Amino acid sequence: MLVQLQQTFPKIDEKIISDVWKCLNQDVEKTKSALTWLTENTTNLQQQQHLMVLFKEIGNQLEKTTISQTWRNCNQIFVDTIMKLTEICATSNLNESQEGNELKINREMCLHILWNILKYPKHIKYRQIHKQALYNYLFQKCHILGTDFEKVLIDMENKLKDFGFKKGYDNNWYYQYDHIQ
Repeated sequence: MLVQLQQTFPKIDEKIISDVWKCLNQDVEKTKSALTWLTENTTNLQQQQHLMVLFKEIGNQLEKTTISQTWRNCNQIFVDTIMKLTEICATSNLNESQEGNELKINREMCLHILWNILKYPKHIKYRQIHKQALYNYLFQKCHILGTDFEKVLIDMENKLKDFGFKKGYDNNWYYQYDHIQ
């Protein structure tokens, strides 16, 4: 298949064709589309290599048309293009995070727990998590966001273990360490 792609795209370097082929999991149609895009936007090997780096680094965050338009707007200067594309990625979709709701719930809960431990390191009540309170809070959040409660609960329990919490005989969680700074 690589030989056929090399014959179809003679202006593109063999190594780049191979990279695109591997990068796109040997999907023929996607590979042809990417190689056509490379052909339309480059004239020499160095430009092909630069555009391929941009595609690998930013192609999963931005459309190829955005990458190629920025490439042209920056006069095909690699450093300028990657800086501009990085800026676009950082500022676009701030409110539309791609992470799942499960991750959002766990992140919020972890931040809450860690903040209380760091803010009140000597207060015992912030070093204990009542099983039913955790269960109720996560259940409510999962119900509101329509997420898988069991998955969130298991992930949260794993995070608590990672933080150093231990499950007591009463199934409540306890943080025993005194070396908080």
